[in-house]
This record gives sequence, structure tokens and C-alpha cells, in this order.
Amino acid sequence: MDTNLCIIHLSSGERMSDALGSILDTPDMTTIGSFTVPKENPTELHYHDFDEYWFFTEGTTTVTLRTVDGQSNSYRIEPGDLVVTPKGVEHGHVPDDVVKGVQWVSVIHPDARRGHLQR
Repeated sequence: MDTNLCIIHLSSGERMSDALGSILDTPDMTTIGSFTVPKENPTELHYHDFDEYWFFTEGTTTVTLRTVDGQSNSYRIEPGDLVVTPKGVEHGHVPDDVVKGVQWVSVIHPDARRGHLQR
């Protein structure tokens, strides 16, 4: 998995690649909700048994993605950026200031574990 595919600068006209789209489950738009993360409360590295999407609308942050085989990359994220984390890819972020956005997940299969999972 190339984590570079998981960062999509929508405000710059980028679109999700076919390679990334082909490994994602169907989004469940009934899960959409807003988030606010203050600088003092970074999101620790975690993963899910489902795909997760973060669309940032305010603030800047540094997102880290780590694949199952341990390859890790960090990315500067600004308003208008979409971060897509396929199931099993660890993700977390450290805001520079308050960041806001919307998030949603894919359809959660009956055997999937819920919540933030740690390795």
C-alpha cells in the first residue's frame, strides 16, 4: 500500500486514484459527522477494521500513516485535504492549532472490530 495515494488535495483539483478506490469498501454516508481536534489533544496512531475518511475544513495538522508492514510517512494537511485510511492502515495526527472537518467510514462488516485499535 502506497500511503501517498491516501492524501488527496481536493482544493487543488486532485481526485482519488483508481488504485486507492479499488481497495476501499463502500462508504456509509450515514456515519458522516463533524470533528474538532485542539492542539492539546492530538489523535494517537490507531487503525480500524474499516476504511475511514477525514476531510479537513479548518486549521493545519501533520498526519502520520503507517502500513501493516511498518512503512510510515507523515504529511502536512491543510483545509481542503482529504485523508483516506484503508482498513488496517494506522493513522493519527498532531494539529498545529485547532483543526476541524468532517469524517465518515465505510460500511462496517459484522465481524469488524469497532473503535480505535492499537498494534
